[in-house]
Amino acid sequence: MNWQRIHHVSTFSGETSGIVKKTFIITAALLSALFLAAIVSLFYIADSLNEKADARSSMLLQKALTNRQDKIRSNLMDNADWGEAYNHLHKQVNVQWAWDSQNLGESLYTNYHYEGVFVLSPTGETRYSVIEGQLVNLAFEKWLNRNVTAELISELSQTQGKAVSRLLMANGQLTLLAAAWITAGDDESITPVAGDASMMVFVDVLTPAKMRQMGNEYGIQDAHTYGSMSQMKPNYREARIILPIDRGNVLVEWRSDNPGREIMSRELPLILLLILLTVTFTWVMRRNAIIKAQKNDENVFLLEQSRQALAASERRFRDVIEATTDWIWEADSQSRLTWLSDRFSGITGHHSEAWLGRSMLDFIPRDKIAFTQWLLNPQAGGTFTLKKGCYYSAQGHQRYCNLVAKRAIMDDGSMGFRGTVTDVTLEVEAQERVEYLSRHDELTGLPNRLRMKEFLEGKLRSLPDPAHPLAMISLDLDKFKPVNDLFGHNAGDELLNEVASRLRACTRKVDLVARQGGDEFILILPDIYVQKDIETLCQRITTEISRPFQVNGNDVHISVSMGIALAPQDAMDASDLIRYSDIALYKAKNSGRNNWVFYKPDMGEYLIQRREMEKEFREALSEGQFQLVYQPRYDIKTSRIAAVEALVRWQHPRLGLLMPDQFIPLAEETGLIIDMSDRVLEKACFDGLRLAPDLKISVNISAVEFNTGGLAKRVKAILQKTGLEPSRLELEITENVTISNPDATLETMTQLKDIGVRFLIDDFGTGYSALSYLKRFPFDGIKLDKSFVFAMEESDNAKIIVENIIGLGKAYSLAITAEGVETAEQLKRLKEYQCDEAQGYFIGRPVALDKVDFNVEFGV
Repeated sequence: MNWQRIHHVSTFSGETSGIVKKTFIITAALLSALFLAAIVSLFYIADSLNEKADARSSMLLQKALTNRQDKIRSNLMDNADWGEAYNHLHKQVNVQWAWDSQNLGESLYTNYHYEGVFVLSPTGETRYSVIEGQLVNLAFEKWLNRNVTAELISELSQTQGKAVSRLLMANGQLTLLAAAWITAGDDESITPVAGDASMMVFVDVLTPAKMRQMGNEYGIQDAHTYGSMSQMKPNYREARIILPIDRGNVLVEWRSDNPGREIMSRELPLILLLILLTVTFTWVMRRNAIIKAQKNDENVFLLEQSRQALAASERRFRDVIEATTDWIWEADSQSRLTWLSDRFSGITGHHSEAWLGRSMLDFIPRDKIAFTQWLLNPQAGGTFTLKKGCYYSAQGHQRYCNLVAKRAIMDDGSMGFRGTVTDVTLEVEAQERVEYLSRHDELTGLPNRLRMKEFLEGKLRSLPDPAHPLAMISLDLDKFKPVNDLFGHNAGDELLNEVASRLRACTRKVDLVARQGGDEFILILPDIYVQKDIETLCQRITTEISRPFQVNGNDVHISVSMGIALAPQDAMDASDLIRYSDIALYKAKNSGRNNWVFYKPDMGEYLIQRREMEKEFREALSEGQFQLVYQPRYDIKTSRIAAVEALVRWQHPRLGLLMPDQFIPLAEETGLIIDMSDRVLEKACFDGLRLAPDLKISVNISAVEFNTGGLAKRVKAILQKTGLEPSRLELEITENVTISNPDATLETMTQLKDIGVRFLIDDFGTGYSALSYLKRFPFDGIKLDKSFVFAMEESDNAKIIVENIIGLGKAYSLAITAEGVETAEQLKRLKEYQCDEAQGYFIGRPVALDKVDFNVEFGV
């Protein structure tokens, strides 16, 4: 036991020590960040002080150079603006006066340290020169090794005789040069001579010694030009400045005052000492905290041991607690309730006080017999279990529970009962809901296919006779899909609910109305006395469904098609009866819709033929049985063939040549229209590229292709594969395409228009003719239906209609093509109406592309 205690205490201690360590790690990280910030700030302050000191030294150094230039100009003017100098140096050069008498001689070098003193003639020739205090005969520019005489003369001309100075590099050293005209000054006794004045030049070479001396005067140590100091003293910081001079710049350096170094040497050791003290103090505090935490952990462990012992005692006292999930009860030997847990009131709604003393049997009145038998039979076992027993809440609602009871010895030593009650109402309701949904449609609440089949099989087992047959009606809504597409699925669901209500209103109580899914319903009518009653019901249903439905504030009209099979006349098997009614429904939909058809045996043969046709259609796609012919379009204005329309034909091996109206509906119903359309479009593009390089190629596109999506991607892929220019491709679509799914249609057309594909409205005037779509959709042209052209020869009204349609198209900037032109008179009339193009047998019949006459002309 001692080892276990040590182990648990060690475990707690390790956890607390970890917390203490994490706390001190965070504290150390924060202190480190603070000290680091302090050191960085110290370096920043030191660097800032150094920058300010260097800026001040730079300003003083520039001032020193400025003062030196002012001084050399002043000394120069004292000697150049002097009457005697004018007589002895300009009119003539008197060496005795200048050198022997020391008027312009060695003193300028010894007193002012001017390395060069020169007198130049007005033409720039050196007439007198003193170099480093010695009288020598050396040209000014040769000694200076720079050509600056002409520049000095020009500059002096602009300053009206005032002295000028400049800094320049000469012989590798920074040199200060000053020049001035030699004049008589204020001496009125001097008689001036004609001509330009001579020029006096002083040269001050700023040697390293002079630079140091000049810097020392302003408190700048070791000033020098770049490269003139061979070695700086150790631990010194160097500062520098770039000075502009004649024809360039010069770098001047000096020893920085470096005030930052002083503050660093004073403050940084203090900060480091503070860091050391802080680290030491933190470590001591951490050690003390861990020791105290370990002692505290031991106390917590002992407290936890006491708490666990108390909890174990409570568990032993309440041995039934493990079986409970909701509320607990206790009863005496007579099953009278003596104690109820707090959750009793929350679950049932009853007050505990109202039930104490009452029998537990009263709580489950419907199942009290089984519970009583267990109570009265001590040999029945120690535990009683009741599944999904019924009880009533305080509000009188029926609820369900699972009850568990066991015999137990109570605190006073008497025999009694303890148990738990779990409310399972939600579980029972969920199961009932699942059971309901497994046999009913969730949207309309009608029986589904499973429930319908159970009902049908039950009725068939009662063996209906021919005098009183059972009718099976398969029902499908016409024009329901456009409602979904135009108004959305929520509107479609509302319409289906309303249809379900109207169907229930049309039928008897003994009849069954079921929903198969989508817009398909099934009606089962048992015990029909007269077949005419079925037709009366179908007429009633047709009338009810034809009444307008309110969808989003709009009147929506749909219709219904029905297929009817009878038992026992047609079949006595449920599956056969359903299949036969579906066959009759298919016949009704293909017979014009909005009607009903009774099943006949030969309908099965028609369905087989249709399936065979579908199989042959697939074989035709794989074997290349589809052919293209092309019908030309004639441009009335230019009198030439402008385009050809690709038309598909099926060369059936058994039935011969089939026209599009004989197989296109089948292709649309089976979904094979996509594959066929891709092949037609690809073949037309290849033919146009090879045999009609200057003509537009027109191809018909089914409305189904717009509804299935992906049309734009397919067309782009074919154009890329064939190499046909998109601007030469025209797609012909009917007006109805814009109605079924206008947003998707517009998006597809826009994607293709962006690459240059053109769109034509085929059979214009035979569809919905809602002229608003001419504005909304990016059409390029209209193909006027041939029925209007045929009627022109017999009706003046037809002529007016054709003329107005042409005018309407031009108002929308659309090209107009008239279809069905078969006579010269029709073509002449269309030209008068300013129709753009004509197409028909008069222009040319559909033939292979290589047989089209592209040079045909019509004299109209």
